[in-house]
Amino acid sequence: MLGNRIRFAFLALAAFALIVYSGCILSPDEEAPTPQPKPTYKPLTEKENLIYNLVMCYQEHNITRYEELLHPDFIWYNQVGSTPEYNERTDDVRLTRGLFQAAEGTHPNPALKVDKLTLGIDQTAPQWYSVADIGGVPCEDCWETTRQYTITAVMDGGDKTLLGVDLVKFVAIGVDQNGTKIYQFLRADDINQP
Repeated sequence: MLGNRIRFAFLALAAFALIVYSGCILSPDEEAPTPQPKPTYKPLTEKENLIYNLVMCYQEHNITRYEELLHPDFIWYNQVGSTPEYNERTDDVRLTRGLFQAAEGTHPNPALKVDKLTLGIDQTAPQWYSVADIGGVPCEDCWETTRQYTITAVMDGGDKTLLGVDLVKFVAIGVDQNGTKIYQFLRADDINQP
């Protein structure tokens, strides 16, 4: 009998505490935290939006949006490392997908994990210059800009950080997409600084 009274008193106390506690949490005087809106991508109708969206793709690890930035003839000229290499669109997308998967923890090889991935591209004074040809090949509605960029990849729980700070020259081309002119990256050249 005494055990039942103690049990009842305990349950009543627990119920009271729950009501008071939930009243503090669910008080009508307090507003629920507003969910932060996801950053939006800008339309590719402006050249500068390519740069903005590229940074966003890295921030969100969004390979689908990344692919939208690249013209079918896209070339990435990578001078990092001992042997410069040219990567066509397919190879660049494959490599970037792997990097994004490593940053999301979904890479097929679980040993490849990136704890933090950031890309920064100088957008303070955007200047695009018209170019008539690319490597001697005529190019209509082509534009180039050279920007400082920083890419950081943190791995091994923060024990290893890879940092790249260099210049990159982007070439954009205007293309028709369902009656609307958009811009896509035709080329990106990594420029080693001495």
